[in-house]
Amino acid sequence: MQKNHKWIAFLAFAMYFLTGAACIVVGSSLPHLVKMYDMELDKVVLLGSAYAVGRVMTVYVTGRMVEKIGPMKVLALGAALIGIFLFGIPTIVNYYAGMVFAFLGGVGMGAQDTVCPVLLSRGFTKNYAGAMSAGQALFGLGNFATPFLVGVMLSGKLPFYYSYYVLILVPIIILICIPFAKFDLNEEGEKQEEEKIRPLYTKKMGLAYGAILIICIAYSAVVNTLMMYISSFAESIGVSPAKSAFMLTAYNVGCFVGSLAFILILRKVKEQSVLLWNHIAAAAALVLMLVINQVPAYFAGVAIAGFFLGVLFSVIVTVATRIDHEHISRASSLIATAGGASDIITPAITGALVGRMGVGISFKYVIILIFATIAAAVILRTNTTEVSR
Repeated sequence: MQKNHKWIAFLAFAMYFLTGAACIVVGSSLPHLVKMYDMELDKVVLLGSAYAVGRVMTVYVTGRMVEKIGPMKVLALGAALIGIFLFGIPTIVNYYAGMVFAFLGGVGMGAQDTVCPVLLSRGFTKNYAGAMSAGQALFGLGNFATPFLVGVMLSGKLPFYYSYYVLILVPIIILICIPFAKFDLNEEGEKQEEEKIRPLYTKKMGLAYGAILIICIAYSAVVNTLMMYISSFAESIGVSPAKSAFMLTAYNVGCFVGSLAFILILRKVKEQSVLLWNHIAAAAALVLMLVINQVPAYFAGVAIAGFFLGVLFSVIVTVATRIDHEHISRASSLIATAGGASDIITPAITGALVGRMGVGISFKYVIILIFATIAAAVILRTNTTEVSR
């Protein structure tokens, strides 16, 4: 890899890590944010919706900005906005200000959706798919970092929000390193990269594409709910605040390890099969832990579920772009929009359910969604083929 390409790859992976850490800020410290704002959980959880709104509203905008002003400037803007989000939430303790900061953080994540694939396509021209999987793993590592830092701070009798200040170092490093990377868009090179994708043929295009969109929406709701409520659920069953953060860490460790493992597994197994069997395995792990109903079982159950769920967003994107292989950018944007819309709606739905029935309903809600996803995955699998008919 050329020296300049190393800088480009570093910045892309750093941004994946940063957005992974930022998107879980609300979920990893939800019980503590409730106390900090002195508001009900179903209101505080809407910070997650504000974050998702910021992301969805900028998916197409940042794509256009990449073409007009270049990916490095968009990357700098995204990193700076996430830094403002991490600094503003604990510094200005006002619920409505928090909503604004969460929105800005989502806008920053919207930059990752459009910039990072472009950067990795330049840095890894011969192994783009592997680089995307590695980016998913770094995103999972970011998911791990935030609840881990929250747990460390609470274990050391420090305020939970000190973890946010630690994470601000990442956007600062990104902004410092950006001037060392040179990047000029090459539309012809990007077109050639798109032509390398292996098509996935469908028996009924509308049915197959509808199925992958349902999978995306339900999967995003599953992940959003787990990240939002694992810590709160742990406290509700008597786990200490510090250890409850580590239960969410266990889930994210599973996601990270699974993302790495499936880089190799996906070379041998079809993406459609992974979407089906991984959801079945995750559902089995969650049902079993609820039946056992012991704290060690909850730690193991969420870790196993994370192992099978963590890689699936990149698999969903891969399937969608293979189905619509002549319009890869359109397919990617559609998946990002569907997932983001699910992220907006989910906190409102789960907040209402948890407010009425208690935080334990969150896992049952997740299991129902996974069964819906399994049904859609069966439809997808039976309506796609590797060979043109």
